[in-house]
Amino acid sequence: MEYAEFVQANEVYIKSDRTQGNMVVLKESEESSRYFLMFVGESEITAIAKEKGLVEPKRPLTHDLYLSMLKRAGVVIQRIEIHDMIENTYYARVIAEIGGEEVVFDSRPSDAVALALHEKCPILVNQRLLRRELTPEEIKEYEEIVKTIKF
Repeated sequence: MEYAEFVQANEVYIKSDRTQGNMVVLKESEESSRYFLMFVGESEITAIAKEKGLVEPKRPLTHDLYLSMLKRAGVVIQRIEIHDMIENTYYARVIAEIGGEEVVFDSRPSDAVALALHEKCPILVNQRLLRRELTPEEIKEYEEIVKTIKF
């Protein structure tokens, strides 16, 4: 595996909007102009918010149960990788160590991010999945183009 194609996401932001839905944004740093954005469901945003310390459920969430069982079995999660998009669906994998062997598991990116936040392990995103934030000049240019289009 070539790690040069990945960027480590050190910043995880969540946003919930009635019109756009629940979003998770991953960035290498707060200042970075590139980001990864995914839309997630209610249970996924709750799990990620819990791991960021924004909510405190009364009972353990599903990933809490799984992680406690895996930890008891000696499984160590090393990192997660959001590695591909196929037919508008993102794909991730959870890389764990089991009995001294590296094992890879297919995962939804939202589940993988919740696991990584809980275990404080690296979140890696393939660079080709990153978007670039538009500069104020680019936004103004696009707004001007939209004004000239007749519908």
